[in-house]
Amino acid sequence: MEIRTRFAPSPTGDLHIGGARTALFNYLFAKSMKGKFLLRIEDTDLKRSDSSLSEKIINDIKWLNIPWDEEIVFQQQNQNKHKQIIDFLLEKGLAFRCYSNKEDLTEASFRANEIRGAVFRSPWRDRVVKDQPSMQNVVRFKVPSDPSRINFIDKIRGDLSWDLNNIEDFIIARSDGSSTYNLAVVVDDHNMNISHVIRGEDHLTNTVKQLLIYRALDWVPPIFAHIPLIHNTIGEKLSKRDGKSNLLDFKHEGFLPDAMLNYLARLGWSYKNEEYFNLDQAISWFTLEGIGKSPSKFDVKKLLYISKKHLMAKPVNEIHESLLRYMEVYKNINISESCSKKLSLFLPLVVERCATLGEIFESSLFLFEEEDVRLKKVLALLDHSSKKTLAEFVATIKSINLIWNSEYLNKFINTYCHENNLKFRDIGVPLRIALTGSTSSPSIVHIMEILGEQKTIDRLNLSIDLIKN
Repeated sequence: MEIRTRFAPSPTGDLHIGGARTALFNYLFAKSMKGKFLLRIEDTDLKRSDSSLSEKIINDIKWLNIPWDEEIVFQQQNQNKHKQIIDFLLEKGLAFRCYSNKEDLTEASFRANEIRGAVFRSPWRDRVVKDQPSMQNVVRFKVPSDPSRINFIDKIRGDLSWDLNNIEDFIIARSDGSSTYNLAVVVDDHNMNISHVIRGEDHLTNTVKQLLIYRALDWVPPIFAHIPLIHNTIGEKLSKRDGKSNLLDFKHEGFLPDAMLNYLARLGWSYKNEEYFNLDQAISWFTLEGIGKSPSKFDVKKLLYISKKHLMAKPVNEIHESLLRYMEVYKNINISESCSKKLSLFLPLVVERCATLGEIFESSLFLFEEEDVRLKKVLALLDHSSKKTLAEFVATIKSINLIWNSEYLNKFINTYCHENNLKFRDIGVPLRIALTGSTSSPSIVHIMEILGEQKTIDRLNLSIDLIKN
């Protein structure tokens, strides 16, 4: 049997971290078994689906470097196939048209709640066609009363049994004739020859409903594997309330795709004690048996740790290219060639201090941000006492011929401090603020070397002029 998995997001919002992990697990399993990974956009709900969100989700999967096989399937294009199956189920008496209005449904639900364990059963489930009026209706699947349970094997959770008395006569076609999620998924998975469905455990009830449809159609269902959910640090389901829950949030912060893949793979799956690995290694190690049964905890500190390791492993030229793309896409900044060269010199100094491209960007802003922005920062951080210190330092620089590299600049500043009875920080702190607009940065002598002599002097003079008398 050819292994065929799929990731099937609904374009109703940005790609959630849980969805990204689901896509990754499906990809890893398929490739570990020499199979195929497919992408399907489940856009049958026209009221909630958004084509722009479809594009964003597709771009997110591309950004993660998870390639899919075959063409993307858009579920909406399969509506005729869905309708054929709905008509077949109606013809066989396995589904029925339900004409219950909101008031009927409310009353039925109330009665069902009074009876412990009871769920909604439509009064139309056993009506013959001639008794049915010509009015708006939905199509419901007729949940069988015999057998009363459904049993199936889950590749992660093991043997499962579900009481069908807890499953309502669920809708498979809306009043406009369009298919609902559970019907469309079954038809599309069958037509796409999906062998394994790997998804979150919040789909367990859907799985039961889908198995009922498979049984009614006499189709062989795929093998199911339900992944435990991702929780926040206090053990609750990860959501927007936690600040960052969508992949887009982490793209904006400048996390590398390799780092995100590494961390997402470790959310609920493990191989020995391996924490840091690349995609090829993950493929070679991945098994469904390696997925745990307990919810995984999303830990930003752990993600930053993994991200830093991936960042430090990259050659500086690759980081440089990635940073330029990041600045263009997420910061709307294009820098000059001269700034780009300065940035490439600066990167080796700062990479070890950062875990993301966003952190590198913030550390390197002084190289290319507008002067007025930098000077506002300077004004907020320097006081009048710094003016005299910087002015005397600049005057000394101008009076001698310095070899402008970090080694000689370091010797010069140490000598200057000794001759003027200063500690290195007495001149180092105001220098750093005047040149970068920040109180923290890599070695100030390296920054002076990268800026160059004239740029250094110009920035110091501007800062001196700015400080109030």
